[in-house]
Amino acid sequence: MLGLHEKWRATFIESWPDEVCELGLPFEQLLISEQDRAAIGSRTAAFRELFDIDELTQLSDEFRIGIDTKTALFKDGAHFRLGGCSFKQPGRYQDGPIFNSAQLMPHVLRDNPRVAGLLASSLQDKFDVCMFIRPWENIPKWSEFRLFMKNREFIGASQYFHTAFFPEIEAKARSIAVALVEFADRFTQVAHIDDAIVDIYLRPDDAAGFEAVLLDLNPLILRSDPCLFQWKNGGDFDRGLRFRGRDNRVLAITPLPFAYAA
Repeated sequence: MLGLHEKWRATFIESWPDEVCELGLPFEQLLISEQDRAAIGSRTAAFRELFDIDELTQLSDEFRIGIDTKTALFKDGAHFRLGGCSFKQPGRYQDGPIFNSAQLMPHVLRDNPRVAGLLASSLQDKFDVCMFIRPWENIPKWSEFRLFMKNREFIGASQYFHTAFFPEIEAKARSIAVALVEFADRFTQVAHIDDAIVDIYLRPDDAAGFEAVLLDLNPLILRSDPCLFQWKNGGDFDRGLRFRGRDNRVLAITPLPFAYAA
């Protein structure tokens, strides 16, 4: 388990300035103690080996009470993630609202190398990790998009679930493009980093058609999924929006008038 580069940590929600947070969903956060980080991380074998852990421990009462208290603020349930990554794994993810700490435990206390790697790095490099609790939202898969920003300029956008055809995207591509451009303009004005992969979803807006809501930031690196773009030969980002058509071809609106930094 390698330590996390500083540019990766700059994308963690813990590092977001208030102006960036305001582009996303409201949230509550709970600082996770070193003891509780070890309890979560030790469900993964590599973490146990790294820290020479022989016995699994449970999460503290303080942590469980904190989760219950903050989750109660969201009457329709909540979604949980760490500031640096979610708890999802291939074929396993939170598919409904969570209302208390007991419901959260099966998602948290399980083998998860990505989560364990983040927690191990936090213990080795001495940085804080928080649980972020957001109101539960039913987000259609078609409405999620990934935007790519380099030198504070957006160089492309793609549907997030890029292997599937969604008729909603094809039918509303122009309105989607307008919403993405408007979001890009707002984001570049408040972003605390120059390079990022920005994940958003679109929710209906009576006046504008769609409003883009920030979900996550990731570093602009080859390990991140380029969706319908390619990293090969420096990348084929063309400032356009790419989406999959009904015949499985990749369609595009390009170039989008993505805003440059002032």
